[in-house]
This record gives sequence, structure tokens and C-alpha cells, in this order.
Amino acid sequence: MQITPPSHIEEFSISDEYLVRTSGTSDGTQDKYFKDDYWFKLDRYGGEGIAETVASSILRESGLAPKLFVEYKPCLINGKSGCYSKNFLSEEESFITLYRLYKNVTGRDLATICSKMDYDDAIEYVISFIKEQTNLDIHEYLANTFCLDMLILNEDRHFNNLGIIYDETNFKIAPIFDNGKSFLIGNQHSGKAYAKVFSPSFKTNYEYLKKYSTLKIDQNIINKIELFGNTNILEILQNQFSTAI
Repeated sequence: MQITPPSHIEEFSISDEYLVRTSGTSDGTQDKYFKDDYWFKLDRYGGEGIAETVASSILRESGLAPKLFVEYKPCLINGKSGCYSKNFLSEEESFITLYRLYKNVTGRDLATICSKMDYDDAIEYVISFIKEQTNLDIHEYLANTFCLDMLILNEDRHFNNLGIIYDETNFKIAPIFDNGKSFLIGNQHSGKAYAKVFSPSFKTNYEYLKKYSTLKIDQNIINKIELFGNTNILEILQNQFSTAI
């Protein structure tokens, strides 16, 4: 993937004492740094930092409230490409993935349970479970997330990057984050992308919850965001607007 870097990209030198090696994701181990309440993520395939930046720019231009998504910016980390973002948790807060919440309560694997259901039944099952456990209504959260994922072809939206926040007293819905495995990054050879949760069809997932989406997105958004000269991203966005949105 050919990427034109920003003319004034920020550069950070971060020592290994701040290194956090995250295991257990669907894509394996990822190296990140956590310093001064910021996360710095290294690209694995090349282009994830730009993809994160474009995705968060789309959400910003869609009118979504800043607290409902994580803003990413591209950067160089010890000379390697990546991106950075502000930590969305305060000191007293914890992020609980939907996978972990379900596992803690039932002892079972949420992905396995959902895979045995029709996509619509699975969506309703998860929404009902979250409502019962936290009193949160996640219709809008899922609808907005699935709208974004359909547009950017996010292949890494699994139950471990959907979640809620708990502060030892109250629950609230987490912001939309972790959009780097999008725009066919790491999967250009196939030219196809599939959703990780519920239906493998991005459009099917979104259409089921479409009435709950609050994103204001049309094709003009392409002209409002920085694409860093990336023709792959431009072509994918144009195609998704013409066939999906």
C-alpha cells in the first residue's frame, strides 16, 4: 500500500520501559507503548496508523460526540510508522470487553454462542444480555460501529474491542476504537473483507440496526478528511458509498 505521510508528522522516541505487548487479539501480538496517558501503536502490516486516523476523522465529521470515539493521529514511534491516541479511561475506570463480561458472568465463550444463532437472534441476545447486566442500551453504539465498519471494511471488530466502561459504581458505553485493520490492510491479495461478529456481511449487520444509527455520513465526507494521498483508501470509500451506504 502506497502511503504519502503527512508533511509534519510527529515523531516520538519512547523507551522500552513503556512497552506493552498485547496478546490474544485475533491478529496475534501487538506492540504498543503507554506513556503520559497516551497510547502509541506500531503498524504491523503498514498503514494501520493512517487507517485509524481516517476512521476517526470520518466519525468526527459525522457529527458523533467526541466522547463516543477515540481520535487517532499518525506518527513515527522510534522511527517506525504508527499512530497515537489519548487514553479514554480515567484512573478509576476499567474497560470491560463484551467477551470478558460474558465470560465472567456465564463462564462461556460469547463468540461461540453467537455463532450457533442466526445473526439477528445473536444481536438481540447480546443487546439483551448487556441490558440485563449493566442497564445499558447498546443499540446506538452497535449501529454506529457497524455503520463505520461497513464503510471502512473493518475486519477486526470482534467481541474484545466492543465493550463498556466501569468505574466501580456505574457502567457506561465505551467509545469506538481500534479501527486499524481496515481498508484491506494486510488482506489486499483477496480484495474481500468480512465482519467478525454476527453476520460476516458488514451490510447485513448494519441494516439490522440502521434505524438506531446517529451518524450523518454521505459521500461529501471524502472531501473533508485527509486521506494522505492513499488511493486504496479513496477507492474503497468511493465504492462503499456507491454500493453499501
